[in-house]
Amino acid sequence: MLLAPNRGFSASSVNYGVGVSKDAYTERVLAGACPIVGSYGARDRANRGTAQRLARVLEAVGVDHDVKEYPDAGHEFLNDHEAAGDRSPLIFVVMGRFAGPSGYHEPSATDARQRIVSFFDRHLRPVAEQPATPPAT
Repeated sequence: MLLAPNRGFSASSVNYGVGVSKDAYTERVLAGACPIVGSYGARDRANRGTAQRLARVLEAVGVDHDVKEYPDAGHEFLNDHEAAGDRSPLIFVVMGRFAGPSGYHEPSATDARQRIVSFFDRHLRPVAEQPATPPAT
C-alpha cells in the first residue's frame, strides 16, 4: 500500500498492513494512489477500524477500491504456511499475543484471494483483452 501513491502501479493489495503508520491512511498520502484491494480481519486488534478508515479515505480521494473486513478472521488470516511446516518468526508470535487471535482462516482467505485475483484481473489485464462493455442505453 505504501507504494500505491504516485509510483506508476496499476493496482495494489494490502492485507492486514501492520507496521504501516496510521499516517499512511490519510488523504494527503493516498491522493493519486493506484486502485487498492484491501483485506482485514475484524478480530485483529492491531488493525481495529483500519478497513473502514482506508475505504473512507480512498472514497474521498476518488481511488477505485475494494476493502473488506472479515468478521471471523484475525491477523495473518491469509497465512497458510504453518500448515506446510513454516513457522511465524518469534517476534510475530509475541506481537500476536497483543493483537488478538491470528492464523489462517480458510473461509476468509478463500474469499480474499478471489477478490484480489478479480481486482487485479480487472486492473492489470491489457485493455485489448478486457471484455467489451455494452453501450449504455
